[in-house]
Amino acid sequence: MQLRFREDVRTLVWALVLLPLVPALALVRPALAPWLLPLAFYASYCSGVLAHNQNHCPTFVGRPANAVYSAWLSVFYGFPLFAWVPTHNQNHHRYLNGEGDATRTTRRGTLDSAWVAFTYPLYSGAWQSPLIASYVREARTRSPARFRRVLVESAAVVLGHAALISAFCFLHGPSVGLGAYVLTAGLPALLATYFMMFTNYLQHVGCDATSPDDHSRNFVRPIWNWFVFDNGLHTVHHEHPGVHWSRLRGLHDARASRISPHLNQSSLFGYVFATYVGEPLRRRMGAPGAARAA
Repeated sequence: MQLRFREDVRTLVWALVLLPLVPALALVRPALAPWLLPLAFYASYCSGVLAHNQNHCPTFVGRPANAVYSAWLSVFYGFPLFAWVPTHNQNHHRYLNGEGDATRTTRRGTLDSAWVAFTYPLYSGAWQSPLIASYVREARTRSPARFRRVLVESAAVVLGHAALISAFCFLHGPSVGLGAYVLTAGLPALLATYFMMFTNYLQHVGCDATSPDDHSRNFVRPIWNWFVFDNGLHTVHHEHPGVHWSRLRGLHDARASRISPHLNQSSLFGYVFATYVGEPLRRRMGAPGAARAA
């Protein structure tokens, strides 16, 4: 199982230690489950980031190793990783939030509000479903190898969570066990796709899909990007989708001066707070010229 990039040693620590750590701690002591929620949500977000990275630039040299790793990530991501191919690679990267992009941020109109932003992932999931269904049908009839991947990753999600539920219930009984499972494994897996689609919304809403420089919003703070494997550097990711995540910082730094300053935000959390809490409050209080900030 040879890594393609040495930086993915950290990827494997997150994938093989952090992701299973939260449910493992709750299996040992289910009373910890509520206290583990912040770590569980962070692990949930990271499962999506690692799934995205694996989709664009496989972690291992060999195909069997990547197949096993993708199945493993599918369990924590809560959805088989093959679904990234028709929805993300073949659609979003091709149309880049413009006409033809099933998940374009303007599909429900041009109003950007907290309600639109936080409900966008629910609509986005529905918009992506036909693409996934079509991909599965085509794989079943035309590509046995791709269809095997569909089956393996789908089975990994179902059997992985069935095993976790069984373990929690066997050790702690249905009432305590199911509660601990939901908080540390079920809910994080359910939210992982939501977190990714919400992030995608923030990275594109209000941007110019036709611009070579301003088609995406970036969250550039180094500490944030260390924890999310440079997932905040989105402009250069669209321009170099197959480039390993560890190379994005250098590409972004070389490109940053050509991107409109308001699209290089400091942090995702700061942007969300300023846009969907601070700015509406300033408007309600009558502050003139309220502008987005991070």
